[in-house]
Amino acid sequence: MRKRTQVLIKAVLIYAGLALALFAALFPIAWTVSTSFKHIGEYYTYPPVWVPREPTLANYQYILYTAGLGYLRNSLVISSLNTLLVLLVSIPAAYGIARFWGGRGSLPFWILSQRMFPPIAVIIPLFLLMRRVGLIDTHLGLVGVYSTFNAAFAVWLLIGFFVEFPKEIEEAAMVDGCTRGSALVRIVLPLISPGIVVTGIFCFIFSCNEFLFALILTREAARTVSVQLSAFLAPTRILWGEMSALIIISIIPIFIMTMAVQKYLVKGLTFGAVKG
Repeated sequence: MRKRTQVLIKAVLIYAGLALALFAALFPIAWTVSTSFKHIGEYYTYPPVWVPREPTLANYQYILYTAGLGYLRNSLVISSLNTLLVLLVSIPAAYGIARFWGGRGSLPFWILSQRMFPPIAVIIPLFLLMRRVGLIDTHLGLVGVYSTFNAAFAVWLLIGFFVEFPKEIEEAAMVDGCTRGSALVRIVLPLISPGIVVTGIFCFIFSCNEFLFALILTREAARTVSVQLSAFLAPTRILWGEMSALIIISIIPIFIMTMAVQKYLVKGLTFGAVKG
């Protein structure tokens, strides 16, 4: 009976912790959704208005009728191109390191350390370089900068997937007549596709959320959602409703994409979990 009580208490504590973590994760989203439907008079009331008394679509109309969707389009285009370019570069790089350098030791960590480099330390030379080549306020400029930083993380993450992949399967394909390149494309990549999807999602989200480079290297034509959100800090007040509406609209494409690849996401997070 005592052992059963201990098991029950342990289960209650685990589920209570999970419920608390779930609440902490979902509460900001729920509050943002609620704020996006509020009138201006309900932002600062006390006690707080948890559910709008008279929900309004005025905040969403403001986003739709201004350039809000244009900023969302910029974010999606830049993030998609960055993800594609990073995967094209990082897949062969990670494969080469995993197969010819073993994929272990200090090299993967050194590659990851390039992602840890503070962006503020390189923003001035990057700005001068982009201005010299005429890439200020362009999609291509941001894609190039994001790819430089995200490629290090992608290579480090993909090394683990390639190391965990059995070499025997690849060698069997080469015995049957495949070259190393064709074995990579036809055998290895389809089997580690969950890991590639996970890497792509991380790169996409990093690009969508990035603020400093987008703030310094864009003006209006290539402005992203993260920069536009800061523009809602008006001199006299903060446009909480419009800000919340743009946040919700920008979350929807990422949510749809994540749900579409959910099965690959779960497999990928466990497939390459062990790294040297």
